[in-house]
Amino acid sequence: MKKFFFLLFVNLISCGSTVEVVSEATSTTVDTVVDVSTTTTTEPPSTSTTLATKVNMEPKIEVVCEAIEPTEVDNEGYIGFKFKMWTGSTDLEVLNMVFWVDSSRADDLFIYEDLPAPNEYKESIYWVDDSFTQYEIEVLLMDKNDNFATDYCLWNK
Repeated sequence: MKKFFFLLFVNLISCGSTVEVVSEATSTTVDTVVDVSTTTTTEPPSTSTTLATKVNMEPKIEVVCEAIEPTEVDNEGYIGFKFKMWTGSTDLEVLNMVFWVDSSRADDLFIYEDLPAPNEYKESIYWVDDSFTQYEIEVLLMDKNDNFATDYCLWNK
């Protein structure tokens, strides 16, 4: 009798079917990769799952250390400095810009609004009085996770 059940069990296993289930999802965000795969079979029974975690990109900022001459009459008497922001994968909290003219601190600006959204890029220009001979610019960009990026420029006429 034991031999009969053993042969029945072996026969059921050998006639069984194999089932394979594969599921995959990929995000199209530049800095995020998610790959999920699951495979299940009845011979031999096993299940495996592989997960890749989201990669958080930190913010970046760059001051272009070349003065921009005004192209409009409204900006006569000023020169501009361009700065470029890359947000990374998290919301930005603040952009802090500090300016010195002829070695004296002139402006300390904190910008909380109109910052780019996650995974976006933005360029801005800050206009300053063109009557000075030396400009120092320091910028700090911080996201909600306290990741930050800085850049510095020293420009002379």
